[in-house]
Amino acid sequence: MLEPDKPDLDQRKEVDQVRIKMVQYAMDQMDKIYIPNKIRKQLEFDLRAQVNQTSLKDFIKEIKHTAKQKELPDDVKGFRAAVYRQERNYLGRISQQEREYRHGFLVLYREILIAEVIFLGDEEID
Repeated sequence: MLEPDKPDLDQRKEVDQVRIKMVQYAMDQMDKIYIPNKIRKQLEFDLRAQVNQTSLKDFIKEIKHTAKQKELPDDVKGFRAAVYRQERNYLGRISQQEREYRHGFLVLYREILIAEVIFLGDEEID
């Protein structure tokens, strides 16, 4: 028998906490590998944006930069794919421990998949 879902507000708070921890985990994993500085800054911006830790000025600057690019270079796609994979792996582990928040984790997981499709295209998702 399935456990009842937590109330929406409790679930949202828990998912927000998990999102922060997930982003921190991805940043920690990035620190363990070599990533060119230019790409690292873009990835860090993207991660901070997920937890609303970016300024409007930085956001506009990043949008202008992104709009100028026709398509992401393959190396950038590879690094982004690795970061998304780390986030999904983290969510998978946490969702096994916190089953009462399964709906919230699914929402977060879908957000990550949508971001992957938008930034990388569906052929890059593994």
